[in-house]
Amino acid sequence: MKKVIASVIVVLFIFLSSITIIKAENSGVKIAFIRHHNLWIKVDGKEKQLTKGEYITGPKWSHDGEWLAYAKGKKQSILELYRLKDGKKVIPSHSEASNYQWSPTENIIAFIFSGALHTFDAEKKNADFENVSAGVGDYAWYPDGKKFLVSSEAHLLPTGWTGAQLYEVQIDAHMNPHKMKHLYALPNEHDDFLALVASGFKWSPNQKWISFLAVPTASWSADSNTLCLVRADGSRFEKVDQMLLDTQWFQWAPSKNILAYIEGSGRVALENKHLKVKELPALQQNTFTPKGYVDWDFTWKNDNVIIVSRAKEAGIETPLEKRPLPSLYEIDSTSDEQYRITKPPHRQGDYHPIFMNKSNQLIWIRSDRKKADVWLAHKDRKQEKKWIENIDVPEWYYERWNWENVISVKEE
Repeated sequence: MKKVIASVIVVLFIFLSSITIIKAENSGVKIAFIRHHNLWIKVDGKEKQLTKGEYITGPKWSHDGEWLAYAKGKKQSILELYRLKDGKKVIPSHSEASNYQWSPTENIIAFIFSGALHTFDAEKKNADFENVSAGVGDYAWYPDGKKFLVSSEAHLLPTGWTGAQLYEVQIDAHMNPHKMKHLYALPNEHDDFLALVASGFKWSPNQKWISFLAVPTASWSADSNTLCLVRADGSRFEKVDQMLLDTQWFQWAPSKNILAYIEGSGRVALENKHLKVKELPALQQNTFTPKGYVDWDFTWKNDNVIIVSRAKEAGIETPLEKRPLPSLYEIDSTSDEQYRITKPPHRQGDYHPIFMNKSNQLIWIRSDRKKADVWLAHKDRKQEKKWIENIDVPEWYYERWNWENVISVKEE
């Protein structure tokens, strides 16, 4: 009798676990991914192929999850938009387009072509792209979707490099300088600081601070860039630390003015990469990476807890088959309590964690460097499951991968 009861309990547990995972798959999370260079989506637990034979990279969801933007071609130069409800495809510009970003409030996409910023309204019939501003090195949408923060590129003078200039530009500027406001001039070249352009602008939760990277020359930026902060009104500037040119490696907490980032110069990701947290307006930073380890991609679970991809430290001279692969760790930044939450099989690693706040789910990528799968688990890390098989592995750069080139997640 006891064996029967035990068997019933086991079967019931398996059934409830499967129900939980099914519910997770249908909880309003949309995912776009690249498989064999083709664009796929998974919505409501069902996979669908959207393109065939066009070499797709860089999928990005619109703010409402109704459109996808992506780059076509091996040169990643053609921007195309796809509408989910009817499969409509739109090419905003037949010229080369780069650095495309959706508005946070509307289905309007911005992009750069030949140093100029343009916008395109995906919902407008027979629309053409509109000119916004020339002389753009990089940019970001303001959170209200009504204007842009634009960085110019620096200039070389006989006395050295100037610093990049930051401008506030209205969405309807149409190249009109009267709709552009100078916000801040980054310092000129001095000592170990050079800002040819400012990149990766991100606003603090209260929108009073903006974090970004001051990017020097191409060869220099491969090893080190300066993480900076500027007040939204341009009244204060602060250099925070040195890090690689990876805008996913610095992120604000969900609702507090706390900035987490991966500190460390040197292009080799296996060396000198540490998770740090800076709470404003305090000046000091706290480090959470133990000695002998390196931290990479991370996500905020809440205002106190961070989930990070962590591996043992090693040199680039280590043979490929012996290089350590990462697991996911959960870190409480208030108590410094840390513990490992995933244990990938031998010769596989866990990368690119994404925490879905509304559905309390954790998504990550498990890869052996040659192939990759998407995994899913609940916040208690139970019922973890391989969710999507066989997505492309992006190009490798000194043990670092830009997973955003092959995956984009949208929580409804």
